[in-house]
This record gives sequence, structure tokens and C-alpha cells, in this order.
Amino acid sequence: MARELIDLMQRIRRAVHSERAMRVALTTLLSVHKPRIFEQGIDADRQKIGTYSTKPISISRKQQARDTGKTRFPGGYAQYKAEIGKGGPVNLRNTDQMMADYQIIQDGERFGFGFQNSENFNKSQWLQDKYEKNIFDVSDNELDILGDTHKSEVEKLI
Repeated sequence: MARELIDLMQRIRRAVHSERAMRVALTTLLSVHKPRIFEQGIDADRQKIGTYSTKPISISRKQQARDTGKTRFPGGYAQYKAEIGKGGPVNLRNTDQMMADYQIIQDGERFGFGFQNSENFNKSQWLQDKYEKNIFDVSDNELDILGDTHKSEVEKLI
């Protein structure tokens, strides 16, 4: 009986620390986390990240995500975003390069979300400062999803 208990405890320990279980849980979480930020424009506290400025601006055609055929936007960045099909609340998408770069990262035995490209990381920090929001933090709902998924995967391994 003691040997069975020891074997069970070892299987549980391995399962809890399983890289596979963590990757499945993080992949599931990313499928909810990433759209919240980059499509819905919602921060970790479930609030809108912000709204785009309506102050008139000029954006060179080279810097535009899609060529609008003009460089002057009297309705500001809000007008520009609407004209490239990405209007509405702030959703951190212009060229989609930052969204594509946001992924699961691993540092030794630790996992999380982040950017491979340091420019995107720096931009993410600047955006959080600009909007005074915890944009990239995991929300309470997302934390529940992570925990539930990890638990389910660990139970499969026991």
C-alpha cells in the first residue's frame, strides 16, 4: 500500500510539473487572451483600453498599414484606423505585426506570454504607460481558464 501511495505521489508531481500540461493550458489561454487585447481592445480589468484621437494628423503613405491614398486625416488617428478597417476602440492593431509576435515564451522551466521582437516588447510597455492600463496582464477570467485547463490536463496524466 505504501509503495502504491509513493508511486501515485510521484505521478502527481510529474503531472503537475508537466511541460505538456502547461503548454496546453497556455495555448488555451492564449486563444482567449490575445483576441481580448488585439481584437476587442479590452484590458485585464475588462475595460476598454482607450479611444483613438480625433486631433488632425498626417501619416506618410509609407507608414500606413494599408494605403489610403492620402496622408492627411482631419479626423485624426480615429479616422485613419477607420479607413484601414480597424476602427473602433483602441485594439493595438495597425500592421498586425505586434499581434503576430505575441506568443508563449519559455525561460528555463518558466512559461508566459511575450514578444520575440524587442521593439514589440518596448511598444507594449509604452502603450500600457500611455493608456495607464494593465493591458497584457491575465484577467481573473483568464486565470480561471488557465487553472481549469491545467487541472484537466494534469488529471489526464495521473
